Amino acid sequence: MELGPILRAIRRNKARFGLIAVEVALTLAVVVNCIALIADARAQMARPSGFPDDDLLTVSSAPFDAAFKEPGYQQAALRADLDALAALPGVAVVTSTRLIPWSGGGSSGEYRQAGAGDAAPMLRSQIYNADERTLDALGVRLVAGRTFTREEVDRDTRRLQEITIHPRELGSDGRPVDKFLQDVVVTRAWAEHVFGPGPHLGRLFQDSDGDQYRVLGVFDPFYNPYGWPIHEYAVFYARRSSSYENGTRYLVQAEPGQASALARTIEETLTRVNRLRAVEVSRVTEIRYLYFGRQRMVAGLMGLVAVLLVVVTGLGLVGLTSFLVSERTRQIGTRRALGASMVDIVRYFLVENWLLMSIGIAMGVGLAVALNLALVSSIASARLDPITVAAAAAALWLLGLASALVPALRAARTSPAVATRSV
Repeated sequence: MELGPILRAIRRNKARFGLIAVEVALTLAVVVNCIALIADARAQMARPSGFPDDDLLTVSSAPFDAAFKEPGYQQAALRADLDALAALPGVAVVTSTRLIPWSGGGSSGEYRQAGAGDAAPMLRSQIYNADERTLDALGVRLVAGRTFTREEVDRDTRRLQEITIHPRELGSDGRPVDKFLQDVVVTRAWAEHVFGPGPHLGRLFQDSDGDQYRVLGVFDPFYNPYGWPIHEYAVFYARRSSSYENGTRYLVQAEPGQASALARTIEETLTRVNRLRAVEVSRVTEIRYLYFGRQRMVAGLMGLVAVLLVVVTGLGLVGLTSFLVSERTRQIGTRRALGASMVDIVRYFLVENWLLMSIGIAMGVGLAVALNLALVSSIASARLDPITVAAAAAALWLLGLASALVPALRAARTSPAVATRSV
């Protein structure tokens, strides 16, 4: 019975009601996409690396003395550092590797399955040096094969140092004439990416120079975010890496709960071992916190935008209903005089508000989907969850009813006599 007058009122005031409906639609579209962005950011921040992040520390040694330019001195200093770190109370494992978990970058290379031919696409993977303790420090498990022995690390370190000092002769194709074969330990995701389903042990892949890499072991899990989508792909080759230009890096796994105490003592210890370099120690949890700074900012900003939009929309609905109550004083008084109860008056305004909200929400759902498709194609945003859209629509309906309730109650308390005299 009340829909007729309500629809006629909406037709007479298209601009007024239309603006509110558009505001509701925009609020729903923006809020649900903000929620999707927040959920995506939180999912990224909650993604586990597979490493004991709370117990890991990275140690950087940057030499400033010319003595470090001599390879023998570099390796002797590296060995002394490893021994000193391993002897510290609270150290569980120490390893020589340039991998810095959660740094967002590192080393990478392109490879293809050996024998696939130059026409085969090159596949990118992270690649890092490692020693016999690297997998232990990362807390990952071998699912096939084995890791390097200390003898293999020593041998390959010397061999790669020799190649660095005395570059190989290049052929007419610009590639080294003498190829080498390197044993590597790889992540299961990388092995499956290159070779497909296992077994993978002994399989060969090669780089653009034609050097080949033989799978010695496969481990899992591994997740280290990178600039390219190669977060789960990693290749580790045997080498204790140190240079005057790039210094030396170590990864230390502390005993549970000892990372903070060790961070304060490692720098002093290594400085005593050799004062000809600068030492910096960082906890992986701190690196991870800095890495997710952008995601935290996005989540905070999107949350603020969503709250402000909801508040503005709620105030707009309160203002509209209050204005309608003031504008319809005579109509309300007439209806009360004809026997309309307070419940009838409240129901009229709530039904009017419900209809307006329904129109806005219907437009908002379509707008939200269109906006999400644009975000997904442009910034790889998370797709909308239908449950989230439904929940946001229900919340807006409730907001609309709550916003209209107080002005509607005020209208219902208007006496017929006062309403008549006010005209």
